[in-house]
Amino acid sequence: MIFYEFLKFIIMIGKLVITAIILGGGAFLLLSDSFEEYIGPYASATATDIENLKNDPAVQGKINQVIEVIYEKFISLKLLLSDFF
Repeated sequence: MIFYEFLKFIIMIGKLVITAIILGGGAFLLLSDSFEEYIGPYASATATDIENLKNDPAVQGKINQVIEVIYEKFISLKLLLSDFF
């Protein structure tokens, strides 16, 4: 019984730590004047990577292949469900 109460206490402390991290991160984002300086390089690098991926024919082919597979699975699921109704 004491061990169970100890585990509950540890879990409560863990939840408090996670809450403090989330609130601290939110306060940083809202109150920091240097947020744009902090996030700017990462955002521009990500935008550049996305543009490069969009223009790569190999990536486009893989995306189209994934969409086709999803469509085929959806059609097979639809046919399977139509048998029951």
